[in-house]
Amino acid sequence: MRTLESFLTGKWSSGPGTPALLVNPATEESLAHVAPAGGLADAVAYGRDTGGPALRALTFRQRGALLQSLAKLLHGEREALIDLAVTSGGNTRGDAKFDIDGGLGVLAAYAELADTLPDDPWLAVDEPAAVVRTSKVRAQHLLVPRHGLAVHINAFNFPSWGLIGKLAVAILAGMPVLTKPATSTAALAHRIGELLAGSNVLPPGAFQLLMGPAQDLFDHLGPQDVLAFTGGARTAGLLRTHPNLVASGVRLNVEADSLNSVVVGPDVSEGELWDLVLRDATVELTQKAGQKCTATRRLIVPESRLPDLRDALADRLADIAAKTGNPASKAVKMGPLSTGQQLADARAGIVRLQEHASIVRGDPHRHDFVDAPAGKGFYLEPILLQATGGALDPKASLHHVEVFGPVATLIPYDGTVAGAAKIVGFGGGSLVTTVYSDDREFVAKAIAELGPHLGRLVLADEKSAAGSFPPGCVFPQANHGGPGRAGNGAELGGRLGLELYMQRLAVQAGAGQLARLVSKTTPAA
Repeated sequence: MRTLESFLTGKWSSGPGTPALLVNPATEESLAHVAPAGGLADAVAYGRDTGGPALRALTFRQRGALLQSLAKLLHGEREALIDLAVTSGGNTRGDAKFDIDGGLGVLAAYAELADTLPDDPWLAVDEPAAVVRTSKVRAQHLLVPRHGLAVHINAFNFPSWGLIGKLAVAILAGMPVLTKPATSTAALAHRIGELLAGSNVLPPGAFQLLMGPAQDLFDHLGPQDVLAFTGGARTAGLLRTHPNLVASGVRLNVEADSLNSVVVGPDVSEGELWDLVLRDATVELTQKAGQKCTATRRLIVPESRLPDLRDALADRLADIAAKTGNPASKAVKMGPLSTGQQLADARAGIVRLQEHASIVRGDPHRHDFVDAPAGKGFYLEPILLQATGGALDPKASLHHVEVFGPVATLIPYDGTVAGAAKIVGFGGGSLVTTVYSDDREFVAKAIAELGPHLGRLVLADEKSAAGSFPPGCVFPQANHGGPGRAGNGAELGGRLGLELYMQRLAVQAGAGQLARLVSKTTPAA
């Protein structure tokens, strides 16, 4: 059986320790072993000392050209990567494309952004401002690349998008990358790493791949380094209190748990917007088997409209449930969860939700699935619950328990923005919420009242319904992050995404000197 090694300090290697076994989530067949790594202190130094200077010697546009080359390289391997994602991640082909094409989309977007950036080694954030009205001395803010290493800790659910997306932004900003995929779905990330390392597109040290556990990696990071983590809130809490990360002032970005919501306006009834609510809800419950940080977990619906929405959505989910199974089968529309532990956690979470909700569609303990070996695979059919009481209790489980699977809860509200905002706020901070309404006053109030609890607000109305995207789609032009339990982080967002890997510097000088040094470009933020 193949052993997947790390690519560190310019070579493939492994260290001491017991390898981890990877299995096909649909069949539990063994796929490969993941070997632990060694020499992480050397890898950190290699990235900083070799990869960093090489990237900073390039202009933004030259770094953008590297991203274009990587996009072309990976697109040429797209079909093989999709096949691997189906086998190793339990993805349907559609889900695999969503992950892989999402990463390629970020590469393309940041390659295109590079063409708008100056040839200077910095970005101007604003215009020069006089420090004193009668003085010729000016102050201006610039973004300059940090002289450290970008460490990316990625989640199991998007082994392609997480690796490629984070890498694109860091490379364009001028920082070398050491990326660590989650072990359970690491086969796809490892193959992408092989392609990147073997292409020689990036300068030596600009890309490293760490397989297996992080071990003592965080002990070697310093004040110029950036750690971007995607994963659970519990692990994020450990990172926030890690002695060296705290003492060294390592910049930490977190994208963690998120109880994302949709709010159906009181004006929404039968029609195109109603159909969009149903379409989006079905996609967000079942795409990637609900294993998305942006998936909808709470559907906040006017009390009078909830029975109709419940029945219509249950019908659509029943169709998906009948086609849940081994994604190698063309008849299957939803595959398994990624690991046995994910399945156990999801079932336990459903029990917790039932403290304040009842199941209105689905069986958490169903065992027969399409073309799945008897008793094998980590399957869970779509589960829809409805709040039974305590919906306005901020301590209710449905406002605190995120089941990372095809599970969502219907919650009635009084049809006012204040009522919806209260429920959204009980979630403690979310990545995204969608408001469906044609009522302009309702929508305007929603921006002000819901906005503080969110990283992204999607507004859907009748006119835009035909061209609308499901809210779980993350676009590189929009911020990805959220307050509170969502991690208080921010990634992507076009130029704004570069700030994570750059230092904001205030330059104070004479007006003439600043004008000569800083190109006349559109501010970066």
